[in-house]
Amino acid sequence: MPRPAPLLPRLRVVLTAGGTREPIDDVRHVSNVASGSLPAALADVLLARGAEVHYIHGPGARLPGRVALDVEVLGLPADALNQKLVAWTQAAERARAAMAAGELTLHPIETAQQAAETLARVVASVQPQLVACAMAVADFAPVARTGKLPSHTAELTIRMLPTPKAIDGVKPAHPGCRLLGFKLLSGASEAELRDAALHLCQRSGADLVFGNDIKDYRAGRRRGLLLGPSGDVLERLDGGSGADAQVRLAEQLVAAVLAEITRE
Repeated sequence: MPRPAPLLPRLRVVLTAGGTREPIDDVRHVSNVASGSLPAALADVLLARGAEVHYIHGPGARLPGRVALDVEVLGLPADALNQKLVAWTQAAERARAAMAAGELTLHPIETAQQAAETLARVVASVQPQLVACAMAVADFAPVARTGKLPSHTAELTIRMLPTPKAIDGVKPAHPGCRLLGFKLLSGASEAELRDAALHLCQRSGADLVFGNDIKDYRAGRRRGLLLGPSGDVLERLDGGSGADAQVRLAEQLVAAVLAEITRE
């Protein structure tokens, strides 16, 4: 299939995805609940529209261009199987071509400190029009111990210290970018989500915030709110449920964000 026409001429985007991994000792760590599936889908949508994407990702985060061959081969007609194989091959080739052409650059990180440093460095270097901070960066990190802590003790107390807020370094690195923050809550009301988005905008200088609820996610529903810097609801986005729900939500979010940043 031909690629869609670019929405903007050579849009440069920096995306963060997944969670960070904060060491407790040499063999243990704490991490956030984050798969990176939404930012990976956002990257795929942006790449399909001709954007240059820099993808900063934590350990185990889903990557753009990931293709999975999930086929029930028993009882599947040969022509249907061939169609799935062709589609899978085309998707794999598109992912490889994007990497080879420099349209997609991966920046792996481990810790919250690395996330903050890498994000500021990449933003300052790339000078992107859009930065989307979807990574679930750990708010606290253990004071790591050398070696391995004993496992036979009745109780283990871990001292943790605040980590840098990676998103707070974006605007100082490139004041001219548009900054999209992400706010994931659990069982929150719309008013609470709006308050959280407002606080994030005031602290980081974010221009937009995508807010959603982890309970929706665990129930298989892919939806959320696109909020403005005053906590006002700009768009109600809903990808529904099912295998393609994340892709539908990503397409809606990209369209809504690009409409907002081109309107300004």
